[in-house]
Amino acid sequence: MELFKSDTCAVDYVADRLMVQYNRTMQADEFREGLLEAFRFAMKHHVKQWLFDLRNIGKLSEEEETWLQVQLFPQIMMHLGTGNHVALVVDENCYHDMIKESGLLGLKSYNSFIIINTFCDMQDAINWLDHRQSECA
Repeated sequence: MELFKSDTCAVDYVADRLMVQYNRTMQADEFREGLLEAFRFAMKHHVKQWLFDLRNIGKLSEEEETWLQVQLFPQIMMHLGTGNHVALVVDENCYHDMIKESGLLGLKSYNSFIIINTFCDMQDAINWLDHRQSECA
């Protein structure tokens, strides 16, 4: 089900998860608008899984990353509670740069509210989310 669509961003609800996709010409306002629409849907329907497809843009800018950490993720924690899973899919070059920068464990973040894992393969990200979903069932 399509929730949001712009020239640079698409947000869909597929297989009990929110899928957020961006293209190379992403605009900061559309980045935020798409995620806020996804968040409103997640609150209304108690969605706990997010799949970010960032392969076409590489790494998020510092501004976008800060907005996620300061605005979106705290809202998810406050309104959706514990057990939220976020899979980030980046292109292979970005993935390897991230490993060099922070190590393999640095690509994962675990707390009781939001569990984040980073991938360079879409199917690996989907499998990881599917496994999380079966643990909660």
